[in-house]
Amino acid sequence: MFEKQFLIVFLSFGMCNNLYSQYENSFFDNDRYEYAIDSGYLQIHFDNLSYFRNAEYLSRVDKGSTYIGVNLLPYVQYSINDKAQIYGGMLVRYDFGNPEIKTIEPYFKFTYRDVLKHNIIFGNLDGTLQHKLIEPLYDYEKVITDRFEQGVQIIKPGKYLSYDIWIDWHDMIYYDDPKNEVFVAGYNAYLNPIQNEKHKLSLNTQAITVHSAGEIDKNSSPNSVEYNFASGIEYKLTFNKNTSLFMSGHVAYYEDRSDVKVNGWLDGVGHLGVLRFTHHDYQFVLNYFDGYQFQGPWGEQLYHSMGNKNFPIAHDYRKMIGARVGYEVNIGKNLVFLNRLGFNYNVHPNKLDVTMENYLRWHIKTLPKKVKWL
Repeated sequence: MFEKQFLIVFLSFGMCNNLYSQYENSFFDNDRYEYAIDSGYLQIHFDNLSYFRNAEYLSRVDKGSTYIGVNLLPYVQYSINDKAQIYGGMLVRYDFGNPEIKTIEPYFKFTYRDVLKHNIIFGNLDGTLQHKLIEPLYDYEKVITDRFEQGVQIIKPGKYLSYDIWIDWHDMIYYDDPKNEVFVAGYNAYLNPIQNEKHKLSLNTQAITVHSAGEIDKNSSPNSVEYNFASGIEYKLTFNKNTSLFMSGHVAYYEDRSDVKVNGWLDGVGHLGVLRFTHHDYQFVLNYFDGYQFQGPWGEQLYHSMGNKNFPIAHDYRKMIGARVGYEVNIGKNLVFLNRLGFNYNVHPNKLDVTMENYLRWHIKTLPKKVKWL
């Protein structure tokens, strides 16, 4: 069964008929402006992510959303040595039109690079879109609404083999808490049999699990364990330093191993692929997605069979076609503007979804200063 589905997606990818798109999202990387500094030095950072994201969804699964505001992140960086760095600060999320600050949370990260060719991160992870999971497995909006993951992460960079493994302890509980604890674990691995200046061929496997449970809480909600798996193939053709073509195909699976099924389904499946053309500051993408009883507990609801708009009525079969364009430009040192516009056509029923996005990210930092300790 798996081989048949994979073959269908691969052939569709090859003929460029079934196309699912996903942006290149390095704009949002948590460590975009973080570099190792000399041992014993201290550096002060201030990172700002301003956002105006409006999703007008007429389809029958997701209600859509509008977010206008800022993520402010002041923090300090201290270098123990050339491999070990410590970061500490505070994230403030403020949404315009709300007199109260939406989120205030501490930021702490310890990184140790090149440990047996691996990087280890403890505390705030290099997560969200930086995991590079496909959108049905990871919700695009979390870069705004749930920017930080906290736990442990192991990353192996490499030319022919690379992977990212992490656990995000999302909700902590204590004795007699009225809620379940929630943790999220996942991995994303790439095997690159071909990689040179012009061609890159990658075999990809990725998964994420969301576990909600607890033994010391007083919550009557049943425990739940939901999984998503995906496997696929990716190919990038580089014409020159300014122009490239990216294509991929994936099969995504959903499984619910809870005693009481969250949505009443044991499993589901989705088929998707990617065609993305990049030229200078522009990205042009086309998309296609079809699924049967597919859910992603941590994924974007747009791809679900049951979402916040149609719950508890399920739409078992989903089929969508769309197009997107993105424009990213550096307008100053460590100052980047990103604009995106997307259209998504739902084949059944005949409905159109529109997403408009504007982001501004700027990052300032002091020169590293030597610290003398007593």
